[in-house]
Amino acid sequence: MSRSEPRIETTGEQSCPAPDQGLQAITERSPGGTPNRVAILGVGLLGGSFGLAIRRNYPASRVIGFSRTRSSRDAALLRGAVDEATDDARSACRDADLVVVATPVDRIAELAIVAAEVSRPDAMVTDLGSTKAEIVKAVEADRLARGKYVGAHPIAGGERTGAEHAREDLFRDRPVVLTPTSKTDPERLARSVEMWGGLGGQVVVMSPEDHDRNLASTSHVPHLVASMLAGLLPEQARDLVGSGWLDTTRIASGDPEMWASICLANRDAIADVLDQASCSLRHFREAVLAGDRDRLFRLLESAKRQRDAALAAPTVG
Repeated sequence: MSRSEPRIETTGEQSCPAPDQGLQAITERSPGGTPNRVAILGVGLLGGSFGLAIRRNYPASRVIGFSRTRSSRDAALLRGAVDEATDDARSACRDADLVVVATPVDRIAELAIVAAEVSRPDAMVTDLGSTKAEIVKAVEADRLARGKYVGAHPIAGGERTGAEHAREDLFRDRPVVLTPTSKTDPERLARSVEMWGGLGGQVVVMSPEDHDRNLASTSHVPHLVASMLAGLLPEQARDLVGSGWLDTTRIASGDPEMWASICLANRDAIADVLDQASCSLRHFREAVLAGDRDRLFRLLESAKRQRDAALAAPTVG
């Protein structure tokens, strides 16, 4: 991973208002020790991948996985993502130096608070949730938990779920957003930066609110749009789909339960971006109905510039 200053740039034109990006990158590194006991609450794709990455980078660490379902625990053990697995969250977190909550977003705050109660006094509690504002607010309402917690979201994953699909390099060269507030312990924030850098992630820091506004545009609404397009496919056209339809709708194969929780947790930001999407669709509809080739060309060209600029943007780190 490059140690040059990370940056994220936004470029291009938009015909509808866009959320304020407000991104801040940080590069500070603070020496961190090897955790003796790591608890991962939720051992699906992300949690399992985190376990594999920890076991690769810190082979002396003991990794304990928690899941309510036996099949998930068995898959994590078989994949080698954890050393042991349990259906008792408190047992998993007891005396842990590091706790990572990788459950659906509607359970993260509750489990982070439990983790803070039973983990070591100097432990760090973090998460992998793709929404942040509601989670951070709920965790920081608990005095003990807010002293241990650092919100995090590695922008990595895929439509396939389960520890059987976990990869030790899932986070390598991927942005990892940390969302500290004025209540976040600076030492734990430094430890989090160091940990994610050690796992190959490229750290960016922003507020929980900015995170949710940005992810509504880059992840949450794209998922809804892909789902909408997949749902529009007539039965008689199933044999006619090509790579364009498959590429555009790939993420619609994601776990509906997980995505319903994400969308409800970030409802306001998602509603704003959906309004922008409706505005853009209306422009396309009007151009097509009017047979206005010039206007349609400008809309398509603008969209192409936006995507090409995103592809060409420098990576974080």
